[in-house]
Amino acid sequence: MRKYIRCFGFLILIIIIFGCVEKTFAQDINLAATVDRNVLTPNDRLQLTLTINGTQDTSPPLFPSIEGFTLLYGPKITAQTSIVNGVVSVSKGFTYVLQPAAKGKFIIGPSTVEYKGKVYTSSPINVEVVDTPQSSQSTSSTLEKLVFVELSTDKNEAYIYEQVVLSFKFYFQKGLPISDIDYAAPATKNFMEEKLGDQRQYEEIRDGIAYSVLELRSALFPMVSGELTVSPAKLKCNLVVQQRRQQDSSFDNFFNDAFLDDFFGRGQKRYPIERVAGAITLKVKPLPEQGKPKDFNGAVGSFNMDASIKTQHVRVDDPITLSMSVYGDGNIQTISEPLLVLNNEKDFKLYPAESSTQITNREEVIRGRKVFSKVIEPQKTDLEFTPAIKFSFFDPHAGQYKIITKDPMPIIVESGEQEIPIQLTISGSSALLQKQQAQLLTKDILPIMTNLSSLRNQGDGIYKNPFIITCLSIPTIAVIVSFFITKHKEKLQTDIGYARNKRAHAVARKRLAKARLALSHNAPAEFYSSLSKAMADYLADKFNISAASASGDNVNVLLRQRGIDDDVAENVSRCLTDFDYRRFSKDAGTKDGMDQSLRFAEQLIAKLERQL
Repeated sequence: MRKYIRCFGFLILIIIIFGCVEKTFAQDINLAATVDRNVLTPNDRLQLTLTINGTQDTSPPLFPSIEGFTLLYGPKITAQTSIVNGVVSVSKGFTYVLQPAAKGKFIIGPSTVEYKGKVYTSSPINVEVVDTPQSSQSTSSTLEKLVFVELSTDKNEAYIYEQVVLSFKFYFQKGLPISDIDYAAPATKNFMEEKLGDQRQYEEIRDGIAYSVLELRSALFPMVSGELTVSPAKLKCNLVVQQRRQQDSSFDNFFNDAFLDDFFGRGQKRYPIERVAGAITLKVKPLPEQGKPKDFNGAVGSFNMDASIKTQHVRVDDPITLSMSVYGDGNIQTISEPLLVLNNEKDFKLYPAESSTQITNREEVIRGRKVFSKVIEPQKTDLEFTPAIKFSFFDPHAGQYKIITKDPMPIIVESGEQEIPIQLTISGSSALLQKQQAQLLTKDILPIMTNLSSLRNQGDGIYKNPFIITCLSIPTIAVIVSFFITKHKEKLQTDIGYARNKRAHAVARKRLAKARLALSHNAPAEFYSSLSKAMADYLADKFNISAASASGDNVNVLLRQRGIDDDVAENVSRCLTDFDYRRFSKDAGTKDGMDQSLRFAEQLIAKLERQL
């Protein structure tokens, strides 16, 4: 019996293993046709590859119809299996070599293959056979097709504060040896920029040629309306070409061996290549005034909200922690606190909310969550619900404002503890009290005092000694202080925005000290560089944004959203622009002017520290 049970269990295990393998290798099937070039001469040979991705268990695909070419030999069959991030992918390739039979433009027709009752078809390819070998100009044009870059956005029009995905793609023909890649990112003035995920690498077929693609993506949030421009992006790299030396002797034959050339990198020549992706113009529309809620604070995106409380049974003046979580797609860091709808302002005592931000996804778009913890204290016993919560935002996909409302949550409020006054009189009618004489309620044996000097004041007890009270209070104070210090350190480690906000003023003072030192040495370039970095880094830390996003226009908008005075916001924006200009300008001004700029920057940072 045990033998049958073991055989049955072994059979079940085999079925499970084969099921997992089949599921692992299961993927979409497709047929792709590629060539090694699109332009060739009659003396060249064309390499055509038909690749079946997703399976290796198929018959060869039908050979496409081709005019102007003769089949020399093929197919050469190759199979490939790769595992990337735990995902298994398989493919099977059929390579043919063709010889041009005529000059002109030809089309390699689609090829087909049948797999499990379904037919898959490849795309046609355009090929041109020219009369003469390519000139330097046509060679350059061909090289442009083999190595090129693209800069694009996922939309041409957007609303202010709406998320726009910027993509930079570097294409180079599959198998082409590329090295020393140097990428210069485009300037994104008037945008807040956040990086999206890591560098992507994949393959793409264009005009019948297989390209390896490197893609970098970022999220842009336009801060002003109008025609905004993303400057061109540049990329430099080297094309590595292996060259063989001429062998003059048997001694040279040994040292010029191809294996040694490959091992030591000899015989390699590097051709520098530079590519520029054109600038992009984005039309940014202002937010509509129609339907704009009164409590709208600039949130643009697709959001939702959750709300909860930790306790429902409280007394008057007891704190209730109200947790409000706003999550979704958009610039989650700049979201303002949701609004509490109070029937009577005297029903609850409100305290400023503490917030924490978490970016949950940076792959496709910026997606995250911002949690607001707000303490409210009920002031009456007849309160049965917490205030309702409203959060308004603009949905750019729908083109309209939306309001999320969370209903009040039930609570039970009891009266607080009250001191009961001590009654020192005997209860009874007032008439009886007037007639009643003083009564001796208790009797006791009192000692006979024979020493009258003992009746003098003996002084305060030891518990009233200030020194003793101070000593007894030190452990309690130390515990309380250590508790708050620990909480502060934990928040510095877990909340990046809080940590940057706390250190902003100290970092700014260090930058200003460097600027003062540069002023004493009469170094204008170093002075304005330190001054500009002090202002930009201070504002970037306060708003929890990158230093590159702390430009004059961006900061002006952010300061106004925080309720900063218009004149202060204008002065800050003007200073940032002026300091950047003077860093690279020959007109650095006089030493008195530099001293005045330093004092003005110190005053601005002091004002911002009080208001932010």
